[in-house]
Amino acid sequence: MLEIKPLKYDLEALAPIISSQTLFFHHDKHYAGYVVKANELLPPKWKHKNLEELVSLAREKGENALFNQVAQVWNHEFFFDGLSVSSEDHKISDDLMFYIRKDYNSVDNLKAELIKTAMARFGSGWVWLVLDGEHLKIQSTLNAETPCGQKGFVPLWTLDVWEHAYYLDYQNKRLDYATEVVNKAINWRLVNERLGI
Repeated sequence: MLEIKPLKYDLEALAPIISSQTLFFHHDKHYAGYVVKANELLPPKWKHKNLEELVSLAREKGENALFNQVAQVWNHEFFFDGLSVSSEDHKISDDLMFYIRKDYNSVDNLKAELIKTAMARFGSGWVWLVLDGEHLKIQSTLNAETPCGQKGFVPLWTLDVWEHAYYLDYQNKRLDYATEVVNKAINWRLVNERLGI
């Protein structure tokens, strides 16, 4: 059975980039709803599986309704954990900087590509920074699709571009939302850890 994972910070922690109202509805309503629905759909034989295993199993077995729920649970937990406005969390390690310079020349270029990809995603979905072998890559996925469980990819960070992630604060201005989060709220310390070097 899946449990609702609490935020690692207060609801007010990301304001004004993400307001407490948005964070409340996003975490306590949308994300929590995915957890509840996923548990309702879980076959008894899978109730002991962890979240990553459930994402992979649902994908492999073609259990699309379950996949949508468990993948959204995983995506949201990954997204919430990857946000911070603390200066201590904004330091980029030398190892990560090596990859950024190799594949995007600079942090500014990487950020610009993340924002560009967020704007290019038509409809709902996610923008991902992943390690693909020896290279950083930016990917975009539709709806609940995720790199979780995909061989060869190490997910490092994600931006939620479903409208529920930003509409209360930014209305239809996805560019403003993406720009603010990418430039001011990436938890680079956690990205460093996820790099695993």
